[in-house]
Amino acid sequence: MKKTVKKQKINSRKFHKRSTTGAPLRKILIQSLTVLFISIIGESLTGTVLMGMREKLILIPGLLIIVPALTDLRGNVGAAFGERLSTMLHLGILKPRFAFSKIVKHNIFASFTLTASIALIIGFIAPPLSSIFHIKSSDSLTLSSISVIAAMTSSLILLPFVFVMVFYAFKHKIDPDNIVAPILPVVGDIITVSAIYFTATFIITAKEMLSKGLILFAAIIFLKGARFKSNRNTFPKRYRYFQILKQSFPILLICLSIGIGSGIFLQSADKTFDLFPLLLSLVPQVIAQGGSIGGIVGSRVSTALYLGNAKPFAFGQEVMKNLSAGIIMGLITGPLIGIVSFLMGIFTKTPLFQFYKIILISTLSLFILSLLMSIVAIFTAFLSFKVHLDPSNVVIPLITSMGDITGVIILITIVKFVLL
Repeated sequence: MKKTVKKQKINSRKFHKRSTTGAPLRKILIQSLTVLFISIIGESLTGTVLMGMREKLILIPGLLIIVPALTDLRGNVGAAFGERLSTMLHLGILKPRFAFSKIVKHNIFASFTLTASIALIIGFIAPPLSSIFHIKSSDSLTLSSISVIAAMTSSLILLPFVFVMVFYAFKHKIDPDNIVAPILPVVGDIITVSAIYFTATFIITAKEMLSKGLILFAAIIFLKGARFKSNRNTFPKRYRYFQILKQSFPILLICLSIGIGSGIFLQSADKTFDLFPLLLSLVPQVIAQGGSIGGIVGSRVSTALYLGNAKPFAFGQEVMKNLSAGIIMGLITGPLIGIVSFLMGIFTKTPLFQFYKIILISTLSLFILSLLMSIVAIFTAFLSFKVHLDPSNVVIPLITSMGDITGVIILITIVKFVLL
């Protein structure tokens, strides 16, 4: 055990020279904002798909409730997977080459197991929770079928994408912590929302067949996962299959509750979206960028803690630099979101309102959200590290989910203040 710890420390010093965690503020902003700008364009496509789902939202009541929870799940599991890979590369536990080693397999299969189980729970609990708030909803079988199929479809595409992206970035001296949180939402939201759209189109006629398929699929996932043995692995315990499940599952259940709450809040504000349909394009933009900015700050602080560049609950130069970066990114990307959403509204012939109002709404919403999420991300990283939980399994999942419901509340509040 001592040899393993000593080797890990040597590797950490060796790879610290290659790490970009201690990069200056200017470099952090250049790498992060470049990806955030690209993600703004991508999230506008998600908003367009969401606006096109209005008929499906009517045909399948309660569908809007599971959308935030599913997009959260995609980000929570995929981003945590990417952050674990990034930290392992920074510490030298993983070598910067494409190879499906035992530690990578543990992380990939744990991600699939978490996705399948949480997606199933999302579909089953959405209807009873909806009834509590007197919101009309489809039955649990319909929503769970849509939830699992959409979540697993997106994961089959996203997890390999994250794996390649992290290794490619690290090999080219780009800090994965700066790009995983922004890129994953833009790619994942498009894929997840599209998967929900196409699954919902065929779900009613194929319900009985899908229910049997779900049971079989869940059984295969858990039986396969039971074959992973941790007692013969030499890599750190926090990166093993069962330890990832142990640390991640309770966090994801909390995130699930937050995501469902966000969906219920969205569903209850459907009259506002009927009056101003363009706002549907702002929803994924604001919550995705706010979560991405918080995720960048949290990822960088998490890695800095492992490298020794930061200490828990100490606001040194490294921590303050990353907090400043989060605030600046929010101020810059806010107006851009408003401009892109307005242009997409013109392109899709969606009813518009005054240009300056949409800029005001997007700027205020994202500035407040990015500031809050950056602060929460830093404290979450500090606390999880202090209690010996891997911040990679905690920070991004919680920030993504909290960013969703907080972003929706902030957005709707500002909309009512500016437009109503």
